[in-house]
Amino acid sequence: MSALTHRSRTRLLLTAASAAIAALSLTACADGGGVQSEGPASSSAAGEQGGGTPQEPAGEGKSGSGNGNENGNGNGNSDGDGINAVPAGSAADKDGAEGSAASGSRSGKAGRKPVTCSAANTEVTVTEVSRPINHLLLTATNTGTAPCFAYSAPLLRFDESAQSALAIVEDSKPQAVVTLAPGESAYAGVLTWVPDGGEDLRSQRLDVLFAARNGGSTGSMVKLPLPGEGVTVNDGAAVTYWQTDVESALTW
Repeated sequence: MSALTHRSRTRLLLTAASAAIAALSLTACADGGGVQSEGPASSSAAGEQGGGTPQEPAGEGKSGSGNGNENGNGNGNSDGDGINAVPAGSAADKDGAEGSAASGSRSGKAGRKPVTCSAANTEVTVTEVSRPINHLLLTATNTGTAPCFAYSAPLLRFDESAQSALAIVEDSKPQAVVTLAPGESAYAGVLTWVPDGGEDLRSQRLDVLFAARNGGSTGSMVKLPLPGEGVTVNDGAAVTYWQTDVESALTW
């Protein structure tokens, strides 16, 4: 009887001791005295708590003034100073340079002051035409770099033996002075003879002078050989005013 009582007391003591140990363990965990495993500590968290510098993941740039942000605008300045610079050599930079160059080139060529047409800035030729008969066509082409005014009519004379210049057909006077841009031509029709124009002569050369603005002539004389063996002329010979086209020059 006493043996059974002793074993029962021993079990009760062991049970009470185990319960006390378990209670102490739970109390220690609740107070935070134990070590808790939360996995590897993050580098950012370590930097924030310990004052160290956090390491950036590979492949990412800083948020400061570096280049190559995700938007691809090439600036990457997070401060934002409001100035969008155009990178040298970019398409926008080239377009701007070409635009400036083109503008400068145009302004350099514009505004050339017109001058008087003369032998110095024109090329003069004479040709014989089939229609109308007894006519020559005189052509003056501007070979200069500035526009020129072909005033009035050309001052003509057949050979040096002629005493006076050819008469001018007044009805051929245009409404405005003919102006020639570089490369453009003016035309004058030359009537060589008429049936009742007096004695017929054979001329080998045509002398040409340009008219000045206020009358008289300007520049040097141009001496043109006439086609073939020469042209028959008489006192009825005349010349038109300068015209802008061949048809108008050969009307009279």
